[in-house]
Amino acid sequence: MSEVLNIANAVAAELSEYHAEVSFFPEFELRDLDDMRVVVVPLSTEYKTLSRAAHEELPKVQIGVLKRCDEDGLDDMLRFVEGLGLGFLNKKLAGATCVCVAYNPIYSPEHLRERGQFTSVIELTFKLVKA
Repeated sequence: MSEVLNIANAVAAELSEYHAEVSFFPEFELRDLDDMRVVVVPLSTEYKTLSRAAHEELPKVQIGVLKRCDEDGLDDMLRFVEGLGLGFLNKKLAGATCVCVAYNPIYSPEHLRERGQFTSVIELTFKLVKA
């Protein structure tokens, strides 16, 4: 199994209290979002040379957080996703260490305004060194 998929599965397992699932095609209808949905998507892998005999692998996964929401609930949801993402920084999962947490977007104003849906994407970058 690929490293990025191993890490995505490990991230989903860490988020099991939110019923997180790995998804390759994360599309949901608003009617499915009465309860918060947390999805983990394997995103990409980057390789960098360290020496002739070693390289580092930088797998990235995204965590999508979706919930029916209005502007009044935005503050609580922002605090929630910021804490969720930062909880992974420096965490070791599946033999890799999370070295970067990015929020892109931390929330989608368009989804909030047009659909009444909170949508946030947390991008986690992990680091593996291989000889």
